Formats: sequence, structure tokens, C-alpha cells
Amino acid sequence: MSNTYEHMPAYISTLYGVFKNIHNKSNEKGDRKLKLISVLIFNYVNHLAKTNNVDLKIVGDNYTINMKYFFEYVNHNNIQLYDFNNINDNDVDISKKEDLERFVLTHVYYITQQ
Repeated sequence: MSNTYEHMPAYISTLYGVFKNIHNKSNEKGDRKLKLISVLIFNYVNHLAKTNNVDLKIVGDNYTINMKYFFEYVNHNNIQLYDFNNINDNDVDISKKEDLERFVLTHVYYITQQ
């Protein structure tokens, strides 16, 4: 996970907003899988916020979703998103930060681009 991305607060705000939307939708639908995905995204966002000294309490009240920052971050860090249609259990090693980040960001991509 790179913290050299110049728009990190906006990126974190965007991902926090995606988390909130997914979390709310999972509660409305009673969808356990969606709830787990929202927790996965929240943990990633929380880690980024701590690493980059961004106060999630402030973001939580004022988040904005601008996927421009998501796509910039992915391009900036040269992240290859997974193809969920062709992914195997062996493709993701959750002990590697890079794989976990790819996995989380792939979920964000698929959910927001539907």
C-alpha cells in the first residue's frame, strides 16, 4: 500500500463513502455477504486513515464519493484488479498486503460499477 498518492484524504473519503453505502445496503437487504464486504472495506479504510493521519471521525461526517480518486490511486500504484469471473482460491494470499489490497479494491470496483 503506497502512501505517496497526493490525494490520499480524498481517496480515503471516497472509500469511506463506498463503505457506508454498502454497509447501509447490507442492513436494508439483510445481506450477510455484503455486510462482510463492507467490513473488509472498512478495515482497509481504517488502516489507510491511521497510516496517513486522516481522522475518520471527520471524514465520517463529511465524506464524498468521487471515483476519480479510486481510479487515480489504482493507476498510480499500478494495481491489477482481479477478474472475479476467473479467480481461484490460490490467486489471493491474504498474508500479502498487496493481494489483500487488490482484493478489497476489486470489490469496490465491481460494486460501484454495476
